[in-house]
Amino acid sequence: MIPAMPLLGSILCGILHFMTLKARKANADATGPGPLASLVANAAMAVSFGLSCLAIYQLTGMDSAARLLESAPWHWIETGKMSVDVSMVVDPLSSLLLLVITGIGLLIHIYSAGYMKGDPGFAKFFSYLNLFVAAMLMLVMSSSLLGLFIGWEGVGLCSYLLIGFWYHKGWPAEAGQKAFVVNRIGDAFFVIGSFLLIQLFGTLDLSEIGAGVAGLLESGEHSTQLMLAALLLFGGACGKSAQMPLFVWLPDAMAGPTPVSALIHAATMVTSGVYLVVRLNPLFAASPGVLLFIGVVAAATAFIAGTSAMAQRDLKGVLAYSTVSQLGYMFLGLAAGAWSSAIFHLITHAFFKALLFLGAGSVIHGMHEEQDMHKMGGLRRHMPKTFITFLAGALALSGFPLLSGFISKDEILAMNFARGGLHYGLWAVGVATAAITAFYTWRMVALTFFGEERFDKDKVHPHESPFSMTLPLFILAGLALAGGVLGIPPVFHATHILEHWLEPITAPGNAILFGGHPPHLSHAVEWALLGLGTLIFFAFAHLGFRGLARIGLAGSNQGPQFDEQQAAKRPGLYGKLQDAWSIDSTYTSWIVQPLKLFAFVIAVVVDQFAVDGIVNGAAKVARQSAERLRKLSDGGVASYGLWMGAGAILLAALWMAGGAN
Repeated sequence: MIPAMPLLGSILCGILHFMTLKARKANADATGPGPLASLVANAAMAVSFGLSCLAIYQLTGMDSAARLLESAPWHWIETGKMSVDVSMVVDPLSSLLLLVITGIGLLIHIYSAGYMKGDPGFAKFFSYLNLFVAAMLMLVMSSSLLGLFIGWEGVGLCSYLLIGFWYHKGWPAEAGQKAFVVNRIGDAFFVIGSFLLIQLFGTLDLSEIGAGVAGLLESGEHSTQLMLAALLLFGGACGKSAQMPLFVWLPDAMAGPTPVSALIHAATMVTSGVYLVVRLNPLFAASPGVLLFIGVVAAATAFIAGTSAMAQRDLKGVLAYSTVSQLGYMFLGLAAGAWSSAIFHLITHAFFKALLFLGAGSVIHGMHEEQDMHKMGGLRRHMPKTFITFLAGALALSGFPLLSGFISKDEILAMNFARGGLHYGLWAVGVATAAITAFYTWRMVALTFFGEERFDKDKVHPHESPFSMTLPLFILAGLALAGGVLGIPPVFHATHILEHWLEPITAPGNAILFGGHPPHLSHAVEWALLGLGTLIFFAFAHLGFRGLARIGLAGSNQGPQFDEQQAAKRPGLYGKLQDAWSIDSTYTSWIVQPLKLFAFVIAVVVDQFAVDGIVNGAAKVARQSAERLRKLSDGGVASYGLWMGAGAILLAALWMAGGAN
């Protein structure tokens, strides 16, 4: 019932959309039943969230080693020696994702009712939104890798529909296509990896695959295949969770309505790759080399995206690159075998990034669709509720001591430090990225809410958003500030709630990777790392807010000028950062354009001139031959007699030649 409710809501909202179109066809001024879509969609999400809470409540009453709720299996496919059964499963891992998806998804739905009010596609938007959530729930609840893949493809389809929702503007449609195509590349790796798992285990059941890894390791015959399968599945995760080199679609996803950005970037699609690795943690633990490779990719992704965020002028653009960077942090946790730490950061990131995106949407709504931070400034006076809640999200993202983002980020960095060796390098990149994060976060706050008002006061009249939009902001602000209680550091002598809750899921991977005993740091080292994180926050937050942006509470207006000065002094570097190190443009130059040229050659030169030329030429020859033969049949007796005589002479000549031989 948990995934069925938003699916039903999607169908009903789709019906309301078609009824609205019919009403408008009869009367252009008619609204139809479209406005009811928000009530239907929100009700479906509320029921799904309530059922998710009930499922977790049931899990808490079970023994920690036996926490599992499973629906009756559906026998789906049977071929040869393999059969596929699909069921819906709630266990410690999926239960956490259920709360994130349905809880934050519900808040985004409530927010959308105010944000999308008056849009011609109001009902269609909520139909897509509900379908997105249903697909994501299918992904995290399925007991089979095949069922997971259906949800995996479902969120890919819905991202295409939602990113390109305002397709009439042109570039959102292109952004949706880009997301769809780039994700297909990752999905190809996912499918090949799944085929390899079928060959190794003879099943796609996730629990059976996880349990069977230890046996294959003992035999020592399939270590290469296990490594290759893990590497291929990580390739799939790179597509969905926007890691190098497939991260280029996520910044463009901001082309969709802001609630879509919040849903994709915070609560659903981008977390699916992290979930996949944690769900199959025994498989990845069996290949330490793959984990180290994941760490290198994650560190590069976090650093490149973080530095790119420093030079963005678009408010949502900063948050988009920030999401890519924070996803890199999650994979850094996975690379260190810190499975629960990665999920911890996934949850805290969902809180503060959903808050920041919805807060950005509130700013854009109040600024009449303006997104350029250089044309904002001083908005805290016009939008106090948005400002207070946005500030809470910024504190969490940038790592204010003891808030959710600080604790979960520090835990990932500490685990990499504890692993030692090459992980010291990953830790160093993570620390540098933390400094960059504090800088661009407070640059964003300064340019948006402080300083002089830089917008055209004759055309733009900033105003606070309606209650339906600010209520979710306050709820998310509370979660962003208090979410750290889920994983209080060991130095405070408190129970790590998430680590204890996820232990049945992470224990097999820990047993393979660490022999059941993950590395730990002394309290002195932990205090030192916490102190370093605190120092980094205050130093680089100050640099971003006052030192570099130079926007003080007194109303100085030097932020945009500083950006312009940097662009003038270092045009090459500044341009590279604005263009995300030119990775996307390089793809366009070296991959996209050559493929388009190749497609043009095939479509025009080969197909139209060669293939069509041969076919049309053969038809032309046949037609002309027939025309000439037709002229021979002119109906004249003399002509027929002439041809008959000529034929008789030819036959006689052939007969004589044959007789002579």
